Amino acid sequence: MRILKDFECISCGIVTEILCEAETSQIMCPDCGSDSVAMMAAPSIQLEGLSGAFPGAHNKWAKIREDNARIKASRA
Repeated sequence: MRILKDFECISCGIVTEILCEAETSQIMCPDCGSDSVAMMAAPSIQLEGLSGAFPGAHNKWAKIREDNARIKASRA
C-alpha cells in the first residue's frame, strides 16, 4: 500500500514529503544525497467536542432523523 510520508535528511535537515510504500523507512535526500529517515506523524482526525463522535456521523444521523420526522408528520 502506498502512503504519503515525511522524511528528514540526517545531514541537511530538509524535510521531504514522498508517496511511497508503507514499509519504506529510509530514502536518499533529493538535495544532498545523504540518508533521510521517516518521521513519525500524528494522524489527522476531528472529533466532536461533547461526545467525541465524528462530526460527519452526527450530522448524517441528525439529517436522517429530521427527514423521518417530516415523513411521519406528513402521513398524520
